[in-house]
Amino acid sequence: MIIPVRASSIKRNLVNSISVVFGIIIFAVYLSIDLSLDSWVDNQFDKSLINKANYMKSLVKVSNGHLDFDDKVISDYEDEDIYYYQLWTQNQSLKRSQSLTEYPDIELLKLSLPLNTNQLLDVTLPNGEEGRAFLSHFLPESEQLSVTHEHPVYLTIYQSTNSLEHMLMLVDTLLIVTFFISIVVMRYIAVRIVDKGLKPLQTINAEIKKIKIDDQNSVTEIPTPYLQVEEIEPIRKELNTFIKANQAFLQNEKRLTGDIAHELKTPIAEIMSLSEVYIHYPDDERIGATYKQDMLKIAQRMKKIVDNLLLLQRTTSATIQIEHEVIDLYQLTTEVIEELAFKFESVSERVHIDIEQSLVVGDSFSLHTILVNLIDNALFYSPDNSVVTVALTEHQGSLVLEVRNQVRNELTAQDISQLLEPMYQVDQSRTSNDRYGLGLSIVNNLCGLNGYKIEVSYQAPEICFRIHSLDKGDDEMRKES
Repeated sequence: MIIPVRASSIKRNLVNSISVVFGIIIFAVYLSIDLSLDSWVDNQFDKSLINKANYMKSLVKVSNGHLDFDDKVISDYEDEDIYYYQLWTQNQSLKRSQSLTEYPDIELLKLSLPLNTNQLLDVTLPNGEEGRAFLSHFLPESEQLSVTHEHPVYLTIYQSTNSLEHMLMLVDTLLIVTFFISIVVMRYIAVRIVDKGLKPLQTINAEIKKIKIDDQNSVTEIPTPYLQVEEIEPIRKELNTFIKANQAFLQNEKRLTGDIAHELKTPIAEIMSLSEVYIHYPDDERIGATYKQDMLKIAQRMKKIVDNLLLLQRTTSATIQIEHEVIDLYQLTTEVIEELAFKFESVSERVHIDIEQSLVVGDSFSLHTILVNLIDNALFYSPDNSVVTVALTEHQGSLVLEVRNQVRNELTAQDISQLLEPMYQVDQSRTSNDRYGLGLSIVNNLCGLNGYKIEVSYQAPEICFRIHSLDKGDDEMRKES
């Protein structure tokens, strides 16, 4: 079972890429905020614990050589977190908080600290909760300036961190929720931005749907939008070029199909007519004596049409194998003239060969076919006894083959532009049974296969066909050949 591959989407890729990039950025920002807030909340808790310890230390007094601690004031001190405290003096417990009455056997942590020093620790409270401890070894205010230090005091405070944990959890929850909300909002904005950015593509796609290549009354190109997009405009222009080329190709194919049908219809009709007459009048010597020859002549005409069409197809599909070799163009032109002698009696007198440097490198079949068609075309359409010139000139380091001749009828600019198209004939009535409008299109295709450029110039009454970019052949090549 073949599993269909999901098509790639520009929109989906852009939205996902933007979401990932900005998601990482937002995550980094929120992580830094979370760490900063956690640190700030911890510091605020520590400051609150220290302030509470300082307040307690201020309540320690020395009266008549004895220490006194006013715990009545502390009993009114309210806090949302449970806390415990214990004071020592001279390694003896001076005071314990009321919250420790439930735990008479538990002594709070008392570490060895230098005088007037403090320490913060994480501890487990007597009730099992997690908390923070503040340890301080200090002197009462009345003995701060004393030298004897007779009444040093040790204070330990435990306070639950429940409120701190709740605060941190609340902050984390808020950050997580706002992070996902930010991702959703950011993705929504990314989708809207990408949709807006891809709108020109949707517009050009809608315009393409309106175009029907085979409909003459439909839109023939993608119109220029009111707001041009720098990235879309080259695509629009290339599409218009492609559409016009395909429209021209389709119209040319339609015309070619019609012309081929017309050319084949005539001999088929002649065969049917002759056969029907011969069937009805089998004993008529006027028909029977020439019937075989007439049928053979018509068949030869059809074969010639088919051969030319096949050659046109081969040159169009590039199935002809090109083999380069050294060719004597003067000799090749002479051979072509001899081949055409059966069609034109005075061909040797009418064709003038102006070739001095005759060696070229090319495909023998291609050059032979090009010369046959160009010279045959020139002799047929030029006035009787006019001269057809075949010349080889040099231009910008390459050779140019020229075939020049006069024409009987004046040509229009449209005629010149369509001369190389298949089945095109200036004589629209097609009075000649031997001309099919395929020779010049075959020449054009062969020039394309060999990398030549064909150029048609017309200055009444002379027309000239130029084949550019023929390669030179030197004497050493000639010896080798």
